[in-house]
Amino acid sequence: MFESRKGNRDSRADFERELNILGENLRNGKMFFTEGTRKSTRDLTKVRYSPNKRVNLNTITEMVRTLAMSVNFDREKINPNIENE
Repeated sequence: MFESRKGNRDSRADFERELNILGENLRNGKMFFTEGTRKSTRDLTKVRYSPNKRVNLNTITEMVRTLAMSVNFDREKINPNIENE
């Protein structure tokens, strides 16, 4: 019916995957924030998991969504075959 546009998520699973990649990059020290952006990243500390081990989408703000999408975009830009992994 409608074609998916690049950059849009097709499912909750895709969105959770992006969030997990973001979390992995943060834990591994692959992301750095300047002093000016640290206040805007406070929302990252508010992200929670539900009892069923899935991301609680009510705790995700627009800032977290944007960061997750940008991290995933960078991965696709570096390696176009990333979907096959």
